[in-house]
Amino acid sequence: MFRVMTEHGGERFARATALVEQAYQHVEMARPPIVIQDANYSLAGEDPAGIPDDYFAEGGFAAMLERQARRIDAHLKRFDDEYVPFLFPWYGTGVVPSALGCEIVFPPKQEPAVAGPIVTRPEEISRLVPPDPTRDGLMPRVLRCIDYMRANSDAPVSFTDCQGPLNIALNVVGLERLSIWMYEEPSAVHELMDFCTSVLIDWVQVQKNHAGQPRDAGAFPHFVILPRGRGGVWISDDDSTVLSPHLYREFVVPYNSRVFQAFGGGTLHYCGSATHQLENFLATDGLVGVNNWCMGDFEAVFRAQTAFAGRIVFAVDDVAPVDIEGYFAELIPGLSRRGTIVTIFPSATTATVTGRTVALQRDPYAVGEACWRAITAELDRRT
Repeated sequence: MFRVMTEHGGERFARATALVEQAYQHVEMARPPIVIQDANYSLAGEDPAGIPDDYFAEGGFAAMLERQARRIDAHLKRFDDEYVPFLFPWYGTGVVPSALGCEIVFPPKQEPAVAGPIVTRPEEISRLVPPDPTRDGLMPRVLRCIDYMRANSDAPVSFTDCQGPLNIALNVVGLERLSIWMYEEPSAVHELMDFCTSVLIDWVQVQKNHAGQPRDAGAFPHFVILPRGRGGVWISDDDSTVLSPHLYREFVVPYNSRVFQAFGGGTLHYCGSATHQLENFLATDGLVGVNNWCMGDFEAVFRAQTAFAGRIVFAVDDVAPVDIEGYFAELIPGLSRRGTIVTIFPSATTATVTGRTVALQRDPYAVGEACWRAITAELDRRT
């Protein structure tokens, strides 16, 4: 039994949650909440040598729980940040597409991935059938993993990776095809987005029921607890960076709004720059926070935090950079003390340079500690 909440003390986690709540209140803070994301659940950026062979197998629930528990324990012994522990039934980004009929491939020591789309003509959209979570694709495995984690730990259990309606649609249809249909078959695209939105809402709710999580709580967007009353869901929407504002407003904003409204609010993640979507994010009903893996683009970070001021919490995120001290010496002075969260992922195999990531073998524990020192030093310098 993994007893992280009782063994490490509820006072620490209550204090962390309260600090995150202050960010969501948009009040002036002495320092923003900080989370070092080294208790990683996914495999991206991890050393393959440390990944169990049965991590994604039907009977691999114990391996997944053990790996996450080990990382959580190591984190809590090294950092006094605002991380609140949780367990994550991680099966890649294609769980919903798998239940709709997409083939999933399992490369050794890598993330499961969608092999390709299944819809090639607009008239096929009406033939899509809502999945049965107890039978279709990877959904039953996720539910059994949630049940296992809940039975063998006192840590809260999250729902699995939550790609937004747009990403689900792109997996089902394909990027090029869906983009063309937005111009040539807009009614078909709306039909597909409506279908994907309903499926996603139902799927998240089923997982919450298994995890014992209320509708409007139990979300941990990119390792940061979403306090009760701020919503119960997060979605990834990386393709927001490539769509025009007009297309995103018509084909994505209404459907993301439905997801957030279904769970009393939530947050959205994207990698890269989406400054052309800032007004669309502000127009998304129920959106209370944004997590951005900014890839060192601080100009985009500062534009976003200005646009979101007083309305949407901005969590700036990245793979840990090559120049750790220089990165935070440039970032921290420009960050607001209202509505801001600072997070960083100390990868073992990749690092950020401006605008991209590069392959770089490093000790993630040493990198995480270096990031912690650099962040706190810059914040102390300006307190």
